[in-house]
Amino acid sequence: MKRDYSMQKWIVFFSVLLMFSAAPQSPAAAASSGPSILAFWPNALVKADGTYWVWGGSRSVPTQIHGLDHVASSFDRRLVMKQDKTVWYWEGNSPSEIRVRQVEKLNNLVDVLFAGRTLAALDADGSVHTVQWTESGLDMSRFAPLAGIDQVADMTSYYEFRPKSGKQRWIFLKKDGTVWSSSNELTSFTPVASLADIVAVERNFALKADGTVWTWPDEAAEEAPDSLTAVPFKGLTDIRTIKTDGYTHLAIDGKSRLWFWGSTLTGYSDGTQRHEHTAPIRLTGIQNVKDAFVVERSLVVLTNDGNVYETSINRERMPEHPVFELLASDVAQIKADDRHFIMQKNDGSLWGWGVNKDAQLGNGDYEFMHTTPVPVQQPIEVRLNGESVALRSGVVTRNGQAFIPLRSVFEKLGAKVEWDETNKVATISRSEGGAPSVEITVNTKTGETKLNGNTVQMANAPFGINGTSYLPLRFISESLGAKVDWLQPEGVIAITMD
Repeated sequence: MKRDYSMQKWIVFFSVLLMFSAAPQSPAAAASSGPSILAFWPNALVKADGTYWVWGGSRSVPTQIHGLDHVASSFDRRLVMKQDKTVWYWEGNSPSEIRVRQVEKLNNLVDVLFAGRTLAALDADGSVHTVQWTESGLDMSRFAPLAGIDQVADMTSYYEFRPKSGKQRWIFLKKDGTVWSSSNELTSFTPVASLADIVAVERNFALKADGTVWTWPDEAAEEAPDSLTAVPFKGLTDIRTIKTDGYTHLAIDGKSRLWFWGSTLTGYSDGTQRHEHTAPIRLTGIQNVKDAFVVERSLVVLTNDGNVYETSINRERMPEHPVFELLASDVAQIKADDRHFIMQKNDGSLWGWGVNKDAQLGNGDYEFMHTTPVPVQQPIEVRLNGESVALRSGVVTRNGQAFIPLRSVFEKLGAKVEWDETNKVATISRSEGGAPSVEITVNTKTGETKLNGNTVQMANAPFGINGTSYLPLRFISESLGAKVDWLQPEGVIAITMD
């Protein structure tokens, strides 16, 4: 019998949205298998092939930013650096809006800091470039060299409280170990008195090469001079690392012990109260500390043996021996933000913990918070006849099966897509040159799917995430002329058709 390949072609287009999977896997197994990760951050990663992926906001799972390749590092405000040390930024949200541009004035970027209304970028040569926030946002083409400061090794910033008008205070650590200060305008720079041989700065704290910690007030009288004088912070010696979110402070000493001072909290919203601990406390409930972070209302600790522990700061007093709960094992490193963190296990998989209301964990949901680590979804690329498909949000895996956002594929193929918001029904239709038309309706509430009016029985129901409809990728029939390959080592779903 003669086949109708025109009709067959559009059925195939529908078929590629149906369930595609090898043997079912658990979510944990799905997280650990797949492409290797070259680098990661709290909301982005780079695959071994140099492709760049982000999550959060409208992207509930890692989603490739097309037009960026050979990426080495990711920074705040959508700035990235390629392996050739050139700096780029991207803007836009949907695939058709994404624009990638080079920032000509930046090269070999090592840090980016946004404070007040200023975005500062630090190059490896010690130069700093800045751009100001305006009503229209940040114009990355307007970066200009910051005059008056050079040979910068690190920078930090904090808000200095004053009775009538506080100010943004910028702190610069120079490569010679001196520390310099500037206020909002970044027009003049003065050395912080008493500081030399400094190796790290964190807001209004400085770590000296001899392991002592120095500090200066983050409050001042209205007419106080602009210069700062640092004094030793008593109770800490042999310190190797300092961390602070501005209120709660941590230090790790040469014996891998953890120290705490600053704020604990009780109450929420307008009823939040901060309880100050002015003297450092050695937290004897945790040992062998490699790294530590303040995340939301928790202290998160990575030990040298790869375990991750958590204890709450939601209390009036921090005891010397708080109970630390084990969150995960076999962890190599952690990248933390204020409200969540992403960790990489020794098998290469990424896992997230913390606040997730904006999909910060890349797990494919918008649950407000995950108090048990969840796997960051694999960065899975979809290729149609060898061409990479730009998706609105990345491929979602559930119960070991891959789901794809239907709109991206069909719009790329020129089909008409209609969405009934009230009933949560998508209609995809196409007519071509006298060939029989194809109409697909998908009810993401009930899971009912119809092809040309006939119900299609599917093993896995479609679903919606944040307004994007997903269908599982199966029902690919060789008799329809489609071939789907799961290239697991590359993290690629390759779809080919006649």
